[in-house]
Amino acid sequence: MVERQPVVILGGGGFIGANLARRYLDLGNQVVAVDVDFPDFRLDALDGATLLERDLRHLDQVCSVMYPGALVFHLAADMGGVGYFHSDADWPASLNNARITLNVAQAAAQSGIDRLVYASSACACATEAQGAPLDEAMIGWGTPDARYGQEKRHGAHLFASAPFDARVAILHTVYGPLQEHDGVRMKFPAAVATKALAARETGRLEVWGDGRQLRSYLFVDDAVDRLVTLAEADENPGPIMVGAEGSVSCDEIARLCLDLAGVPDAEIVHVDGPVGVAARDCDLSRWRAVFGEPSQRSYREGFAEFMAWLDGIGAEAVA
Repeated sequence: MVERQPVVILGGGGFIGANLARRYLDLGNQVVAVDVDFPDFRLDALDGATLLERDLRHLDQVCSVMYPGALVFHLAADMGGVGYFHSDADWPASLNNARITLNVAQAAAQSGIDRLVYASSACACATEAQGAPLDEAMIGWGTPDARYGQEKRHGAHLFASAPFDARVAILHTVYGPLQEHDGVRMKFPAAVATKALAARETGRLEVWGDGRQLRSYLFVDDAVDRLVTLAEADENPGPIMVGAEGSVSCDEIARLCLDLAGVPDAEIVHVDGPVGVAARDCDLSRWRAVFGEPSQRSYREGFAEFMAWLDGIGAEAVA
């Protein structure tokens, strides 16, 4: 049996990182997960990986995990949902993320790693492209979404021109098991799913704004499929979209989650709160041209699996 390449996941204690670690462990790779914290509810997924606590804002700590010959995923970021990045958290988070990304770029360039995959974000794309599905050209013009998006655009351009093999995944919203499901960092899919479960008792579900905001959501297993495909491709395709194609409104997802929770007649209540851009979708034309048709779980199937996991761990909205 041929020994598979070691994999280092920066941000391996996070949502996507833990799911990615599980996939590579199942494939037989040696996996090193690096993070400042490893939440208890993700530890089962990380069973078999080497867990290293490092603060990647410090260059020496990044250098300590850059092993020659390794495949490295840079998923580490100070991040959250729209509420987090439209608050005072945006400024310090951007400083943290900039320090981490510059450190990773410098350490990778001098360490002899095999290749690196950097997780950029749809927030890096032009906010002026309201309603149009986002394609790869949209990280090259216009205004990114908040300081977080500005930093993610800088990272995409930095790694796209790196003097080593660095691939850039422009991630749209991902959801599914192991996601943050409480606190200020919770993103909309987890927030709406936990609120739907709580609606069994409250009879209501709150949505920020008018509920007509449009987004697309990629199930985490599909996201992991694409990250592995991108990482292991013979050729570097340049920055490429990793997201779901086909946007839906926040109210549609809320109604779907209420149906899955068994309370389809619960009331959806619209309240004031940050909503971000009015519309965001993903154009997968380039992905199809390079890699063929990607897997994409239906929203009903994906949210059903996600809510079954949330139900199983007793997750429930606190507000």
